Order: sequence, then structure tokens, then C-alpha cells
Amino acid sequence: MTEPRTGTGRWRLLGMGLPPLLGLAFVAMTLIVNAPVSPARTQAYQAVAPVADTYFRQSWMLLAPYSVDYNGEVFYQVEYENASGRHTTEPVSLSREMAGTAREIRIAPNRMGAVGLYLGVELGSLHDKEAAVDEARKKALSDFSGQQNELTALREAAKTDTATVLSPLVDELHLDGRVTRLRAYYTYTPVKRFDVRHSPEDPRSEVFTDLGWFDYRPGAQPWTD
Repeated sequence: MTEPRTGTGRWRLLGMGLPPLLGLAFVAMTLIVNAPVSPARTQAYQAVAPVADTYFRQSWMLLAPYSVDYNGEVFYQVEYENASGRHTTEPVSLSREMAGTAREIRIAPNRMGAVGLYLGVELGSLHDKEAAVDEARKKALSDFSGQQNELTALREAAKTDTATVLSPLVDELHLDGRVTRLRAYYTYTPVKRFDVRHSPEDPRSEVFTDLGWFDYRPGAQPWTD
């Protein structure tokens, strides 16, 4: 008659069996990611995408022929009002908060990084459109009014999208009052060149794109869906 398995024995069995299972899961995920394109591969990839995208998608800018020459950073501010009046928070760096979240959760992948990237790309695209409209104005093109209307619509859409993305972060501030408006802007800071790395002067940041103040619209949390 065998004796009942002890708690220590169960943990030992789990410790022996879990690493091989994790290894097999990683091998299977690697095979799916690198498999030829097919309907079966597409369906299988959807199942592993939340983990695979974190560990397999990369930015090759570090190894590119032309290195990154500037740092982009997204900031936001919140305006709220209570019985004592109207108040404005100090600018909060969404980019630094995003990086801090990634450092805190090193094992489990998270989508917080997509928030800063999303807003950075959106505000950068808006900056490009503003430059194109300004160029059209200087050249006095006949379709300048059409481009101007398109830019106005793009700015309003950017405000709506930004308010939705920032909504859960605003809720986490637990402000003592009712949130009324938001501000979001994108800064541009040149990277310090290697040959002047010991210089006491740091590159100056400039505002790349500023949405200004716009109405607060509570929204969903797109990175946790």
C-alpha cells in the first residue's frame, strides 16, 4: 500500500515538470511565428500573438545605417475643478511612465508600451500634416482650403483619440475634483552626440506638436482589452 503523496513531493513534481512544459510551449510558439503563411498559421498566430508580439517584434533602429538623432516624449496635463477653484497638474511624461511599467513587469508582457507609441505616432503624423499645409499656404496652392479643412478634422480626431487613450491614466491620478480638460504635447530633444558627451550643456527640448487644451472624454482602456 503506497503512502499518500506529501506537499513537498507535489512541489518537487511540479518543479520537474514545469520547465520542460514551458520549453515546449516556447518552441511551439517559435515554430508558429516562423511558419509559412497559411490559413492555419494565421489562426494559430492569433492565439500566441499577445506573448509572441512582445518577444519577437523588434525595432531595428539601433542597427540601422542611420542612428536615431532625437528622442520623442509625450506629455499630458489635466485640468480639474473643485470647491476651491480650478487647478492644473504639472506635466506628466507618458513616455517615462510607459518605460517604468515595462521595468516593473519584466516577465509578463504588457501593452502599456503601445500607448506612448500610439500617441507619439499620431502626434508626429499631425506635425507632418501641419508642415504640408503650411507649405501649401506659402505656395498659395488652389487646394489650400481643402487641406486646411482636412487638418482641422485631423486635429479634432487626434483630440478624441488622445482623450480616450489617456482616460484610464487620468483616473489613476485620483484627483480631488471633476476633470474638465486635458492637454497633450510631443517634445523633440536632439540626442547628445558621442563626441560632445562630456559637455555640460544638454540639448534643449522643443515642442514638436501641441494639441492644446481640449475637453475630457472618459473612455476605455485600449491596452487591456
